[in-house]
Amino acid sequence: MNAFLPGKYAARVVILGFLALPLMVTLLRPDAGTTEQRVLAPAPGVPANVDEALAWPARAEAWSNDHFGWRDKMVESYARLRHDLFKRFPTNQMMAGRGDRIFLAAHNDRGLGAPYTALIACGWQFDDGPRIVREFRQFDEVFKARGIPARMLITPSGPVVYSDEMLPWQSERCKPDAVPLRGLLAAPDLPPEARARIYFPLSEVWAMRDRVEFFPKANFHWGASGAGAVAALTERHFWNRGEDAGTPIPLSAKVRSSDVDYLFTGIRHESMADEPDFSGTTITPCFGPDCFPEVKPVMEKLAVVGRYVNSAPGLGPRLVIFSDSFGYMGAPMFARYHREVVYVSTNTLVRLDPHEVAQLRELMLVPGSDDEVLFLYHDATVLWGRVGTDLELLFPESFPKASK
Repeated sequence: MNAFLPGKYAARVVILGFLALPLMVTLLRPDAGTTEQRVLAPAPGVPANVDEALAWPARAEAWSNDHFGWRDKMVESYARLRHDLFKRFPTNQMMAGRGDRIFLAAHNDRGLGAPYTALIACGWQFDDGPRIVREFRQFDEVFKARGIPARMLITPSGPVVYSDEMLPWQSERCKPDAVPLRGLLAAPDLPPEARARIYFPLSEVWAMRDRVEFFPKANFHWGASGAGAVAALTERHFWNRGEDAGTPIPLSAKVRSSDVDYLFTGIRHESMADEPDFSGTTITPCFGPDCFPEVKPVMEKLAVVGRYVNSAPGLGPRLVIFSDSFGYMGAPMFARYHREVVYVSTNTLVRLDPHEVAQLRELMLVPGSDDEVLFLYHDATVLWGRVGTDLELLFPESFPKASK
């Protein structure tokens, strides 16, 4: 009888152990996160009928492929290797330009959707001009009817400002002479009074590029320098305030990670970026729902809100800002010119019920007051129809069909 020799089976045991490790990790970490910008296959569940039973093996295989142990680390390592070798991101939402410049290429849900949709600001596959001009007219009509002198600032986004820093195949989709907003604002069916409410400072921004970095190289959103420069242009354009108005806000610059790095976890992109530094100034910043105790439940739903109070003498009236995500950095840079700036993001307006919308309007949109009102958007979101969406959410009575 052969004696049992542990060494004879050691290699097999080790190999089987290594093969079993991913299964053990899968069982111990069933809810492990993923760095992929897509929806992973769900667990197949117990079949309830014959059809589900027949489909169960394929569903189980899909779940196993998406959830085996350490898969997230392997995917992250592969994405980092592919990026370092070929400058390709693991999502169609991002693209690398020349040097260290990167661009947000698409707004979609975890990479599901057409690529390059953010390049609509350059005119890429944009064919909805009449609707956008109609929304500009509606903006004028809605606020004229309520006696509110609202204005709209449309800020150029990174692809439009830095199209010369794109790779050749990218710049073919983003040509400076094809920017659609310039033509839309000159459309003959846009009344002069409606046109006067809107400012798109593309030519001014292009002229200032050599002395102002409007967008940090690794960011989608503008930095404080860019926001401050556009704020100064806007104050002069709409309200005739010069550069001597207010005291300049000090800026603090340091190397920061990309503001959209959650789209490419494991890949590092950093750039020099600046932020306002209100210490030692006459401005008291406040960010979050607690800044608005009178309507705190409403602001908790909106989440991204702020209030900036400036105690310096001789400043402009309260400025009310409704904005997309560009308002986060834009709003504080207007605080130099106003005794108070209040800001809310319209990204989450849809969360409010009619009563809460009425409360928001009562606080922010006061007919007959000396408030100055500014809707601040970046160019791409305007071309997707954001102006009309926000008007319908704020003033459903003016759009009865949309509110049904």
